[in-house]
Amino acid sequence: MKGVEATPEEQERLATGNNNGSLDCKLPTPQEPVPRSAFHSTRVFMLVFLSGWVLQGMFLTYFVSVTTTVEKLFKVESKTTGTLLAATEIGQICTALFLTYLAGRGHRPRWIACMMLVLAVGIIGCVLPHILYGTQLLDVHLDSNRGGAAPVCLIDGNTTMCDESQVQSTATRSSITAVVIPWLFVCLLVVGVGQTGIATLGIPYVDDNVGSRQSPLYMAITIGIRVIGPALGFLLGALCTRLYVDPRTNPGYDSSDPRWVGAWWLGMVFIAGFIVILSVFMFFFPRQIKKNLMPAPPKKNKQKSEPFFKDFFATIKRQLTNDILMWRTASSVLHLMPVSGVYSFLPKYLEKQFRLPTHDANLVSGLGGILVMGLGIITSGVVILRVVPTARQVAAWTAATAAIYSAGMVVLMFVSCPEENFRLLNTESINSSLSCSSDCQCDGAPYSPVCGQDSFTYLSPCQAGCMGSLQLDNSTWLYYNCTCVDGNARGDKAISTLERYELFNASLGVVGGAGGVAVSGECGGACSQFVAFIAIFAAVMFVHASGEVGAVLLIIRCTDKHDKAMAMGVIQFAIGVFGNVPCPVVFGACVDAACRLRDAACGLLPVCASYDNDRLRHFFLGLSAALMFLAFIMDMLVWSKAGRIDMNPGDAPPEHSPLRPPRTDTQL
Repeated sequence: MKGVEATPEEQERLATGNNNGSLDCKLPTPQEPVPRSAFHSTRVFMLVFLSGWVLQGMFLTYFVSVTTTVEKLFKVESKTTGTLLAATEIGQICTALFLTYLAGRGHRPRWIACMMLVLAVGIIGCVLPHILYGTQLLDVHLDSNRGGAAPVCLIDGNTTMCDESQVQSTATRSSITAVVIPWLFVCLLVVGVGQTGIATLGIPYVDDNVGSRQSPLYMAITIGIRVIGPALGFLLGALCTRLYVDPRTNPGYDSSDPRWVGAWWLGMVFIAGFIVILSVFMFFFPRQIKKNLMPAPPKKNKQKSEPFFKDFFATIKRQLTNDILMWRTASSVLHLMPVSGVYSFLPKYLEKQFRLPTHDANLVSGLGGILVMGLGIITSGVVILRVVPTARQVAAWTAATAAIYSAGMVVLMFVSCPEENFRLLNTESINSSLSCSSDCQCDGAPYSPVCGQDSFTYLSPCQAGCMGSLQLDNSTWLYYNCTCVDGNARGDKAISTLERYELFNASLGVVGGAGGVAVSGECGGACSQFVAFIAIFAAVMFVHASGEVGAVLLIIRCTDKHDKAMAMGVIQFAIGVFGNVPCPVVFGACVDAACRLRDAACGLLPVCASYDNDRLRHFFLGLSAALMFLAFIMDMLVWSKAGRIDMNPGDAPPEHSPLRPPRTDTQL
């Protein structure tokens, strides 16, 4: 009996051995596709990854938003808080290259998940000082900021307010600070280690799992959503600083009182909790979502016993000899330094320059600056996708944004409020005395500014020669019989305060011919220039942010497809070493250099009591403009070589390299 011939499909299965060991000639049954979980989706990965990246950015700006509270609570300078901010970058430097080399060839989502857990541990560590020392430190702070009138002129005695308890409180604060500041530095190092994996591994993973045509849009969404994190961090900081450090209690005074301490630790608990939840989801993503978009790297011969890091230095050499990548790296560093430096101390700058409360300064920093940057990034990604610019055009626009930023900072140097009008300000000592109050013996009097009815600000009621005081509300005091204040003057703040409390006529009766009156606080009020500053600042940040997507695409496209993660690691390493580590320290020193008066009364650490706003403006914004101009020069060098970059390698034959001979521009 004649056998049954196999069909061509069955013959092919038999020839390839794909018959499960069976030689029967049954018709093949259709195989059902293996069900794919929700985690085999680029969109789901983007949701989890971007949520983690947003939370990472939230922590950085949240810590920036509470730096003024940390400085007030621990009595440290801006250079110290700048050093703390630099710790996160030191952590990234220590791990960027090795992590991206190892994880870039491994299971990247699982590496990202592990780094998220490390990040959460570091953030929780920053909360421990409040748990261990919060109550004790708050008592010390309240003891050094006792409620009541500031010291007035006592001719028969010394007005020094430093009793034994205050001296003891100062010693206690110093001992706590000596422990907490190094601990925060170590925790922020750990935070930096955790941050490394999210950005340097997540972006190449996204790029590998989408088409090169869609990559600009995904990059725009990735970077744009990332910028929302810092904006939310400032908003969270504004909310938490409105709450008292112990949310369960009502202190009886508001955030305008010097005794107020905001809940600087609360936002960290929120951020760390959500990061832990996201890390659990990240563990479920596959090694690669779409298998056919990029060929797998060649497998090593198992018979060869090569060291694991043998190819590491060869990979580093490929990056260092890539001239476009090196110029782009220098440009990235110089682009980041001025922006990062400005945002590290922007809330403090707004507080000092425009006399804004802490929570309002944080709110403006988030909405008027960083949120606008996010809009600029997303807009630029959409434009790149639709307009399809060449590589040289992308590089040219990046250079143009640097030039516009630098010019904008120069313009903002001339937008300011009137300088505070001190009657006498001796930068050498807080105890400056006028001839009219030379007998008051003001040694040891703390910085307690008062506004006289002559519209001059005095360092303390003692310097103004005031003989008595009267409490008007929880945070407002009236000082009378001030020998140095012209009783015939009618300054706006002092007189309006007297009229508000219906004391105008009574005060004249109390003062008589002995002198004038003064009220607590400086004379400077609200400043209309603040609106102009924010409008110009937001416009400059929008324009500068529009160059971010093109800059990232140039980095990814100028390297070999298997070296994308390593290229991002090189950029991250260089930004950390030459940018983010020195940047907060340098800008913090810039802020401290503008200090004109330090308060060291009662043995307190000499913290800055008053800033020279002109110097602060010129140092702070001038340094940012100068650094960005150097970035413009680097961008022009990148532009001169950008014609060699293939911005759309998915359309090129497989044998083509990402870098082409410099003949013509390549369309995106």
